[in-house]
Amino acid sequence: MKNLGRVVAAGALALSLAAPVAGAHAEPRSRTLQTQADALRTSVQALQLQQSIATEAYDTAVDDTSRAISEEVRAQAALDAAQGTSSAAATAATRRVRSLYMAGPSLPAGLSSGLGLLTSGDLDQAASAARSAAVAATVVADGESTLTRAVTARTDATAAEAHLQEVRRDKTAAERAAQAARTEVTTALARQQQLLDAADAAVRDAVAKEEEEARQAALAAAAQQAAAAGVADAGDSTAGVADAVANASTAALGAIAAAHTREGMSYVWGATGPTTFDCSGLTQWAYAQAGVPIPRTSRQQYAGLPKVPLDQLQPGDLVFYANGSDPSTIHHVALYLGGGKVLHAPHTGDVVRVAGVAMPGLFGAVRPS
Repeated sequence: MKNLGRVVAAGALALSLAAPVAGAHAEPRSRTLQTQADALRTSVQALQLQQSIATEAYDTAVDDTSRAISEEVRAQAALDAAQGTSSAAATAATRRVRSLYMAGPSLPAGLSSGLGLLTSGDLDQAASAARSAAVAATVVADGESTLTRAVTARTDATAAEAHLQEVRRDKTAAERAAQAARTEVTTALARQQQLLDAADAAVRDAVAKEEEEARQAALAAAAQQAAAAGVADAGDSTAGVADAVANASTAALGAIAAAHTREGMSYVWGATGPTTFDCSGLTQWAYAQAGVPIPRTSRQQYAGLPKVPLDQLQPGDLVFYANGSDPSTIHHVALYLGGGKVLHAPHTGDVVRVAGVAMPGLFGAVRPS
């Protein structure tokens, strides 16, 4: 991530090259154009990867914030209940000691001091004083039990308050992480647009041509990788998809059917539906329609759901793509349809659509149902 700034800077520098000057030593126009196109494509691809990784971080932080908010509500309710119990227990203990005092002409020294400590708020010392009082066994047991309950209730209230403060710290940290990731995503998107706007039409056309050639090469390499892993690639055929889906589980069929209704809808980073999605937002939404709750982000989905070998893919499985060999580099997820096809929300500027499973970075798969 830290190297991305240097990559972008290098790309911007290359893009700033002026048109070739006249003269014997001037660089040919085609070579200059190629240099500029290469620089633009490199920079935009780096920014797209940065956006993808930052979007994953944003989704995770938003999910953490949501859970922290729910936990804060529960912790506040627990604190309110604990404080109520503590107040009631302290009141009961005060009344009990007071009634013992009023019942006889003399109160044992231990219990008398316990009353003073109780009314001053020091319940632990009050309980200790009550235990040492030389009174009848039943009176001591009753008084000590009352004081012990008050001490326990006070301890529970203190613990509940500490938990609430911890939850609030976690929520604040999650909110800050979400804001930082949001800033990184929007900055990457803005930088992409700046680079594209700064390039002339000829450079953009050259980049588009290069990107298509690179895409085809990447798909070919991914197809080889997928084949090596035992994953079928149906190419442009839809027959394999239809045959595979016919044998899918009920939940998988429900998720696939739901996802198909979203085709053509826009990719929007951080979106979870129902009309815009990012990659993991689409898979989570699709399975929710089938009654199967799954985690929010692609990395959480991979970590939290049963793994399945790539050579045993079934319709409804989730297929993951990464920037390395470690699960922490996962940045994309797609819904497997069968026959070597997936349905996914690709990236900013694209829409929910069907594609071949053999895309660069093919990493692994899970089975939600």
